[in-house]
Amino acid sequence: MNPFIIKGYAGPEFFCDREEETDRLLNAINNQRNLTLVSLRKMGKTGLIYHTFEKLSKDKYDKIYIDIFDTVNLTGFINKFASSLLSLKKTFGEKMIEYIESFRYIRPVISIDPLSGLPTASFKISSEEEAQQTISDLFKILVEKSLSKSIVLAIDEFQQITKYPEKNVEALIRGNIQNLHNVTIIFSGSNKSLLGQIFSNPSRPFYQSTELMYLEEIQPPSYIDFIRNIFLAHETKIDDEAIGDILYWTRVHTYYVQYCCNKIFELKSGNISRAETQKICNQILRDHEPFYFELRNLLTHHQWQLLKAIAKEKGAKSITSSAFIKQYDLTNASTIKRGIESLLEKELIYRSKNQYLLQDVFFSRWLELQE
Repeated sequence: MNPFIIKGYAGPEFFCDREEETDRLLNAINNQRNLTLVSLRKMGKTGLIYHTFEKLSKDKYDKIYIDIFDTVNLTGFINKFASSLLSLKKTFGEKMIEYIESFRYIRPVISIDPLSGLPTASFKISSEEEAQQTISDLFKILVEKSLSKSIVLAIDEFQQITKYPEKNVEALIRGNIQNLHNVTIIFSGSNKSLLGQIFSNPSRPFYQSTELMYLEEIQPPSYIDFIRNIFLAHETKIDDEAIGDILYWTRVHTYYVQYCCNKIFELKSGNISRAETQKICNQILRDHEPFYFELRNLLTHHQWQLLKAIAKEKGAKSITSSAFIKQYDLTNASTIKRGIESLLEKELIYRSKNQYLLQDVFFSRWLELQE
């Protein structure tokens, strides 16, 4: 198995650092404080959640993880939530009957996911009242389960609920969460702006209801040791300068570091040099190039030029200055502002420390090379 994991969680031996972050999550859980975990996409928040789950006593805690990124409405949320509760049921028979009969208005359809082999639940909900009652029933099941064992519920990409067509979703979920006493919830997501609106706006139901935690990049010294030791464990030496190049090129962004090292590990060479790592980095950009050309077709000419300018700046600050406009052959300040708003909405860029950066590090590196 390639030890540089780019999807899922494979265990603590393949997990780099995050000791302080893990301790903070554990402290919140052990003291029953709900927490909101915010990071850029692919920074490793899901891996951190599972790593924290690994540290929790199986006898004391039941752990539930839900990713709602692919849900488009409240029914989708309900089905994900119901299936996660169903997974706590170890056997069928009477337990399944008991589960199904827990719902007062609508009975779920139980089936087996052909890929995971786990039971799933689905509802056909036709009214707002049915949705509200079903949510209430699900949280009552959660309360019942928590009487015998503490529960940690992680809801990933929680900002997705702001895009649901139904009204008052936040208030509905928040109202049910207030009745939980032996359940700790970790809300997590990759859209800082939307999550900020949910948890930091005084007019919203979730205002100041959780502890906030922002997941930053892993410190380079920790990553250098981690990468070096993994290669050494597989009888391969990699130059520290080469590791430094990798971290600089990937901006120490977890997914991109792991992906790059995953590709380099394929070399199975006894001694990996800077030249070899540079060759792999260039190959990664060539492999992704068709996707970038396709993306160009989906953007306006001005949006594309603006993306290139931000990439070449390696973090654009004075985006409406005459020098920036002239250097990158852009139009005017008002057009740039509209372009920035559109790229932020599409989540192609983000703002950090008064500068704009591309979300996709590989895409940014590729754009730097374009004329």
